[in-house]
Amino acid sequence: LTSVKRMVKKIKAYAKRNKSSDDFNMHMCFYGNPGTGKTEVARIISGLLYEVGVLPEAKFVETDASGLIGKYVGETASKTQAKVNDAMGGVLFIDEAYALTETSGADSVSSGYGDEAIAVLLKEMEDKRGKFCVILAGYKEQMQKLLSSNPGFASRIQFSLDFPDYSREELMQLADLFLSKKQYEITSDALDKLIDIVDFFRQQD
Repeated sequence: LTSVKRMVKKIKAYAKRNKSSDDFNMHMCFYGNPGTGKTEVARIISGLLYEVGVLPEAKFVETDASGLIGKYVGETASKTQAKVNDAMGGVLFIDEAYALTETSGADSVSSGYGDEAIAVLLKEMEDKRGKFCVILAGYKEQMQKLLSSNPGFASRIQFSLDFPDYSREELMQLADLFLSKKQYEITSDALDKLIDIVDFFRQQD
């Protein structure tokens, strides 16, 4: 996460320097596969924005498209607004946000109401600029389609962070760290086989 750590430092510096500006904007988009650290980094950013006095609370509200979209006509706007209100003063993290524009397929949750949720979200991102931070996260290709689906998105996203997959060596370090915390030991051969298994399943995606 070297490149991500570098960006987080830039975000902190930007926040400290511009927090009193009239056009201050902290909304972000995280690109990356599951398990690359997006949620954890979003939590860290929540704490940093509070630490530098940008946000009044170190509040972190996590949701996905299903947490914003209602099942019935007229329900989505109030549901999205309620989630924004919950996050006001802190960070609203929307994982797999691209599902807001997916209206078909086995994983679809939008049921055609995604545009309504996006409209409410965009209005709040603009009207309450500087009062809370929205972080949209998901696969890069799908997230770019989401941002291009509405011209308002691009103008409201201040930072975009790419989360690369962990290398084999990094996965070994992580596995060794997790096992050590549980007071387990692992041989180098066993660790190699463990990462072989991880690599096998990563290639299935």
